Amino acid sequence: MRALILRDGMLSLEELPTQGRYRVRAVGICGTDVAMVKGTYPPRKNPLILGHEFAVERDGELYASEINLVDWSCEYCRKGMYTHCVNRKAIGIDADGAMREYMDLPSYLLHRDSVGLKPEELSLAEPTAAVLRMVELLNPSPSDRALVLGDGPIGIISAMILTHYGVEVELKGHNQGRLDLAEKLGILTVQSPSTYDMVVEATGTRALEEAIKHVKPMGKIALKSTHGLEASLNSTSVVVNEVQILGSRCGPFYLWDKAIRLIKELRLGRIVSTYPLTEYERAFHDVLHRKVVKAVLIP
Repeated sequence: MRALILRDGMLSLEELPTQGRYRVRAVGICGTDVAMVKGTYPPRKNPLILGHEFAVERDGELYASEINLVDWSCEYCRKGMYTHCVNRKAIGIDADGAMREYMDLPSYLLHRDSVGLKPEELSLAEPTAAVLRMVELLNPSPSDRALVLGDGPIGIISAMILTHYGVEVELKGHNQGRLDLAEKLGILTVQSPSTYDMVVEATGTRALEEAIKHVKPMGKIALKSTHGLEASLNSTSVVVNEVQILGSRCGPFYLWDKAIRLIKELRLGRIVSTYPLTEYERAFHDVLHRKVVKAVLIP
């Protein structure tokens, strides 16, 4: 079985002697994967098989998978907050991930595809569920105006889902190719933003100060970048303007079926570019140089 392994900061495709019960059909390259390769977000396991946005197949059925391996017994698990389990291990970050041909998974992570998605489309379930969790915490109303900072997959998915919920959305980015695609998807792009009821920071960089500059008093900022870098904060502005800053992580189980339906309804697969697993170097290069929105490896 072939697997893409990050070892001492270097990626290599290696042969492993073991195989799992689930065949990996598609696995996305996430900003967290890129940060680990760049070294700004140190992996918690070395060597590590990357990949936490993926679709697998078993007995002819296609499934998306959550990423949190949990003990079900800690304080947070008992409260139903299992994505914050104190003994949690995240697939592709703390534990070996899905950039391989086969893997084993506990059944509690799996969500069956019920709408007929392609594997590369279904691999978007994890980031889509994560965006839904962010929207849940923001609790927008249709009268709100939102700015999304970032033209990557999380930024574009955030813009499309907020628009789906009736929010007036503008997106700011720097890559013209990605902005052109966003416009084709019906997203209004802007280079000179005003101020907004809510701002989503999904740049993958240290853009918290920019988000603060564009949020209205009593507004909300949602942070989605996991770049591993420190970011400066004008705390006086946050306090004086009574701004809420919200972090959000993975989507809990009750949001995954909704995420799968939205992938189909919003045709989110239009942001995907596929690559054979053997062409991982080209895929990571295209992500690093922003030539594509979402690169998905096909083992």
